[in-house]
Formats: sequence, structure tokens, C-alpha cells
Amino acid sequence: MPPEGHPSLPGWIEDTYFPLERYLCNQSDQDSVTHQQATDLIAEANPDLRDADIDHALSYLLDHGWLYEVDGQLFVTEFHESESE
Repeated sequence: MPPEGHPSLPGWIEDTYFPLERYLCNQSDQDSVTHQQATDLIAEANPDLRDADIDHALSYLLDHGWLYEVDGQLFVTEFHESESE
């Protein structure tokens, strides 16, 4: 379920978002990732995606408020994975 005010994610974009959210939820000492770390995490979880697909997904997530970027670090706007489990 999308957070209030966020549009639903297309399925393949959702497949890129949740690995990032899961990774950051499991990190006690880290609340952000670099673009390259995000790309690597998504590629590991979705080996069939090309780099261009991953870049598009990250842009979509940023443009639609699911992620935000500060000083080259990507942050999850609001954690919601536990609601879907």
C-alpha cells in the first residue's frame, strides 16, 4: 500500500524500491545509500534489469517522492515495508 499522497508504484518499480527499503531498515548505522550502492542493491535483487532500467526506476522514485537525495545520498522518504509483510 502506498503511503498517503504517494501514487501507487508500477510492479517493476516496486521491485526496485523494496530492496532499498529492506536494506536500509536492516542497517542500524546507516540511513542512506549512494546512487552506486542503490544501483548495486537493485541489480542484485533484479538481475534481469539493465543499468538504464535501474536509473529510470531511481529517477521515478525520486520524482514521485519515494526517495529523496541530499549531498549525493539517497534516503527513503518513509519506511512502509512492514505494512506489506
